Amino acid sequence: MRRAWVLAGLVAVSGVATAQSRLVTRHAAGLGAAVDVVRFGGGGVEQFGFAGRDSVRVRGATQLTLPVAVASSLGAGWRLDVTALHAIGRVTFDDARTGVAGDVTLRGTSDVRVRATGRFLVDGLVATVGVNAPTGRTNLGDGEYSALRVLVAPALALGSTPVGTGPSGILGLVASRLAGPWTVALGGSFEHRGRYQPVAALTAGTEAADFRPGSVMRTSMAAERLVGVHRLNLGLAADVFRADRLRGGTDGAGAGAAPLATVQLGPVLTADAQLQLGASRWREVVLYSSALWRARYARDGITVGGSSGRYVEGGVRAARPVRPGTDVVFGAAARVHSGLATDVGLATRAVRAGEMTVGLRSGLGPVVVQPYLRGQAGVLGTRAGVLPSRAFRGFTSGLVLQGRF
Repeated sequence: MRRAWVLAGLVAVSGVATAQSRLVTRHAAGLGAAVDVVRFGGGGVEQFGFAGRDSVRVRGATQLTLPVAVASSLGAGWRLDVTALHAIGRVTFDDARTGVAGDVTLRGTSDVRVRATGRFLVDGLVATVGVNAPTGRTNLGDGEYSALRVLVAPALALGSTPVGTGPSGILGLVASRLAGPWTVALGGSFEHRGRYQPVAALTAGTEAADFRPGSVMRTSMAAERLVGVHRLNLGLAADVFRADRLRGGTDGAGAGAAPLATVQLGPVLTADAQLQLGASRWREVVLYSSALWRARYARDGITVGGSSGRYVEGGVRAARPVRPGTDVVFGAAARVHSGLATDVGLATRAVRAGEMTVGLRSGLGPVVVQPYLRGQAGVLGTRAGVLPSRAFRGFTSGLVLQGRF
């Protein structure tokens, strides 16, 4: 599931998964813009302790995402990638008791992500060194935090938010070799996570915004081979976490407060598969799937029931030439998430959803222009069925520009 830097910095942010040709020039730059709109049926989705209110019904969410990415060859087999984004998100709701409408907004610029990747010591050994410059938001008011609780929900598959993590960094090493018809790569990495991680807390089902994370160690394996005229890619990864700390407050201001609890997240296991078909008259046809399993976590040494979860996604993307230099891009995907039973917020909801994408990819000299539209629909639920299911629908329009020089 690792994409080229342009996909990670631009297309993935806007929700499109079109494949790109390999960069052959020394430098590249990309800009993007995407507008996501989601609306909930059934009078809205119930949320508690939201924006200073006991209970609300969230009616919808809108988010504008403006990602930027640049890449440059450093020589000696090394490449530098820099990505960032600006985002503005708005969530609308009705007070469940009075019916009065309201809204909350979250806006800002993300951390600046800098990564250098290249050959290390010998061929077949690749190192990654990365840092996050702490330019993102790390001090959220009550309304902004409430907006974040909706915008980061995995079930909705929206773009990234501008919330930062504080200073953080990663060191990784990957070794590859041939094994019969397979090219096999084994990797390991160590990530020092920043001191502010509300997104990690919300998606893990913990209740505190002031989540002081431990480091993460990842091991991974990938394998690739030709199957006739087709290309098969398989991947496995495991993330293991050091103990985290929960502190009081919802705005990250309680840095000096004593920890309320120690949280030990369980390991996260991920499996990916991708089959690139050798189809005539098509520039590409790719079938892909991914499965993620999050183990239960422990709070102060006691395992929390219902804190494990399963996330399964898959689909197809294709590009068909319609004239020289121009492709029509298609995509269809589905996702099924079990959700977590530790919380009934949107960030831990179960979901069954599908989406379709259509767009163009056209070269105008050194610039590639990619406008696209995406529609999605699904049903949100809760693990224990304590709240009624709610249907939702969403729409995304976006544009990606890539230049090489």
